[in-house]
Amino acid sequence: MAFITKSDDRDERSVLTGAVVAAVVERQREVSESRWRFIGGALMRLALIALCGYVLWRVGTIVTTLIIAGVLASAAGALVEPLTRFRVPFLSPKTQRIAATILVFILLFGGLFVTINVMVKPFQTEWVQLKANWPRYQVAIESWAVQAKTWYQGLSPDVKNFVDSLREKQAVPSPTAWLGNILGATLSWATHIVELILVPVLAFYFTVDGRALRSELLFFVPKGRLRSTMAILNESGQIMRSYIVAQFWLAVIAGVTVGVGLALLGMPYALILGIIAGVTRAIPVIGPLLGGIPVIALSFLYGAQQGNPYLWVWVAVFFTTLHLVESKVIMPHFLGHHLHLHAVIILIALLVGGEFFGLMGMFLAAPLAALARVLIMHFFVIPRRRQERTVRQAKEALAKPVAINGKSNGAPLRLTTIEISNGGRGALRLERALRADREARRPPSGDAA
Repeated sequence: MAFITKSDDRDERSVLTGAVVAAVVERQREVSESRWRFIGGALMRLALIALCGYVLWRVGTIVTTLIIAGVLASAAGALVEPLTRFRVPFLSPKTQRIAATILVFILLFGGLFVTINVMVKPFQTEWVQLKANWPRYQVAIESWAVQAKTWYQGLSPDVKNFVDSLREKQAVPSPTAWLGNILGATLSWATHIVELILVPVLAFYFTVDGRALRSELLFFVPKGRLRSTMAILNESGQIMRSYIVAQFWLAVIAGVTVGVGLALLGMPYALILGIIAGVTRAIPVIGPLLGGIPVIALSFLYGAQQGNPYLWVWVAVFFTTLHLVESKVIMPHFLGHHLHLHAVIILIALLVGGEFFGLMGMFLAAPLAALARVLIMHFFVIPRRRQERTVRQAKEALAKPVAINGKSNGAPLRLTTIEISNGGRGALRLERALRADREARRPPSGDAA
């Protein structure tokens, strides 16, 4: 039996007090150092963000080429992966992946060529009809413009002054200037022949050697962050693949449905309007609205010329029904909830992407916003939650009664003067120090009274 005296109890309490004081001093020093580390890290991050923005601005065309190639590789990878799951005995895995990639690219580009070849002649016929009928539509538009101007002149002077000030501030370009800008941008893109050729080549290599490229990039990642980096890459790849495949099928469904539906309603130019609806559907949230404006406008003009003023109403009802079915039934089936983004966040991302990168920026705004969410979750939210959980566990452990030489003093150790933060490391160090001190001062079990 071991004898426990009052002097030993006082020594134990003095050791505990000294450990607490040492922990307080160490924590104050850590807080001071961490404050300067935070300021220096914030300045370094701002400088790095500014440098990355400048580099992206200088190599914008190259970045756009890589993004388009990555999009094509993601679409092809969704078809290549199922083909590589079944092993062919006389082919190595790499050879089988190359063969599957070649087959998928042949099918993709072959299907694109056949589709364009089939649609060229009907598209040309409808385009000629639209050009021939456009003068009549233009006369109707001018007549309505005169009526609108007459109505505008009848408004009060205050309202007219307010509208005129808005028009001067916004300086809205004319439709002719707008079409001229689109044509100029198209011709400018046509000059980038090298980039257009590099897109399928880069997409092919991304599809074949994507895993090897990822392994080489992971070589530069510290071992402590390897698991989180792999989780980020896997989640990001799943988001991009799901989004691109879903948007492709949604665009195809929207284009075919709009074309067939308008043809059944007796609308001309059904193919042109179907293509417009399919292309604009690739832009989330506002894509159906952008595609519906020309459809309803042309149906209104055509109906007015043919003596059917309510044609645009039926077209609007059809388009609205299609959008509801697509957004409530078809989109969740294809896309699911992989983006995990609110519609307001997607809309803000669309505005930012369109402002900086135009149509391509609007198309990629939603998945890039989802990727930003993944990075924020892995670098900020998840570590913060883990830190809070560690602090809570440390507080619960330190709130238990402290045992001295196997006997509890009946009072928990309350760290009222110590700020437990920084992942609970200070609290855990204090707990380990107290445990080690108790073990060192405990007499051997063989001692007897």
